[in-house]
Amino acid sequence: MLEHLLDTAAQASAFRHIHPGTKLLLCLGSLIICLVSPSPVVPLISGMVLSIVLIVPARVSPVLYGELLLGPAIFTMISVLVLLFLVGGGDLLWRFNPAPWLNLTITEGSLREGILVMCRVFGCSVSLFFLTLTTPMTDLFNGMKRAGIPIELIDLMMIIYRYIFIVYDQAAEIWHAQVMRLGYSRPIEAIRSFSTLCGMLFISSWNAGEDLIWAMDFRCYAGIFPSLDRAEPIRIQSLVPVAFYLAFLTGILFATSRGVRTPWI
Repeated sequence: MLEHLLDTAAQASAFRHIHPGTKLLLCLGSLIICLVSPSPVVPLISGMVLSIVLIVPARVSPVLYGELLLGPAIFTMISVLVLLFLVGGGDLLWRFNPAPWLNLTITEGSLREGILVMCRVFGCSVSLFFLTLTTPMTDLFNGMKRAGIPIELIDLMMIIYRYIFIVYDQAAEIWHAQVMRLGYSRPIEAIRSFSTLCGMLFISSWNAGEDLIWAMDFRCYAGIFPSLDRAEPIRIQSLVPVAFYLAFLTGILFATSRGVRTPWI
């Protein structure tokens, strides 16, 4: 189960007992810096540094980390491929005319924009994965409680977070059963199987929601999900490296914003 896989990695991480606020500061700080950077250098450096930190000091499995990066990489490549042919500006680098009415061109501006988008997605994805793979969701929910977020909103987020993986597991089980019965062997069969999957998934999710309500009533649910809060205090030993790292990224951001450029930036 994906939820158990992520939580297991977060529980086994060497950064598990660092205060969630420190890791959240690192995640949000690097995420914002990568988003506002006009150059691909900053998000590329941020992604590479945090990847090394996750794999070496935090002891996150490289295989798991690579599988998580595969999803954003696929969507990013598709988006970059579209940007190469849609964005203009600069010198013409490549042209292809498969038909008289179709003219595909890649310019220097489109290539630069594609590289920037790809590096931004990489840096932002690694920033989010850093928080996900080092902090269990229970610590984040407890941190929200200490921050004064309404308890009703937190409980709703807990239920939604849980049901994302329930629906995912049910869809995977139904899909595997259909594949074993050759449900996707032909286009017509694939359409019929997919529509059946959607209908069965809606019904099974509805039944799972009713089962949750019954279980909560039997356990005398009073409007609050109790959870054990054992967060470590914020320590200067972990806060100082985060501050230096964000200052380092900010310095590179200012340097690249003032015209310190390479031919590809």
